[in-house]
Amino acid sequence: MLGAGPVGAARGPKAVVKIAPGDTTVYATGGGPDALPGEVTTGVMAAIDDYLADAAARPLQKGRPGDEARLATVLSPAVMARLAGTDRAVLVDEGLPKATGTVKVTAKPVVLTGLADGSGKVVVVTAGLAATTRTRTAKGPVTITRTGDLVLQPDNGAWKIVGYALTVDRAGKGLGTAAPAVPSTPAAPTPTSVAR
Repeated sequence: MLGAGPVGAARGPKAVVKIAPGDTTVYATGGGPDALPGEVTTGVMAAIDDYLADAAARPLQKGRPGDEARLATVLSPAVMARLAGTDRAVLVDEGLPKATGTVKVTAKPVVLTGLADGSGKVVVVTAGLAATTRTRTAKGPVTITRTGDLVLQPDNGAWKIVGYALTVDRAGKGLGTAAPAVPSTPAAPTPTSVAR
């Protein structure tokens, strides 16, 4: 669902995710491509779009926890395992009042940096994310900003998030104000690794 589109049912508040790729760069260890291939950009952006829909938009729209099965299609098993701990508060917006108005997730153009192996295949992409979720609840307006980096790798033809360093700020009546930055080491090294 690259680009924009509703992610909810016809009844009740709608949820919309609008994102687009920004600047792209590729680093190669050998004879890699001069630019990030279109199919890589499309796959990575689709994964980020789905992640924002399932982690940010739908939990607010439906007023219930994120769907683990849906999240597993865009998060690696290692990242899914982190949902059982304190990282969940950074990765998923849940436990918040249910939206009474449209849930809209927008982002600055997503900067993509890829790493190609010796055969020229892009094996890791780091995405710079600055996304904002806005909606209204019975208690008033809610704004959630999620900034940092996502690290993605291909997995059986699809791109999945394998690492992240995110900060989440939540503002609204009765909400906590922030979730801490949480780093994670990607499965493969990259010049833009978020590991600390």
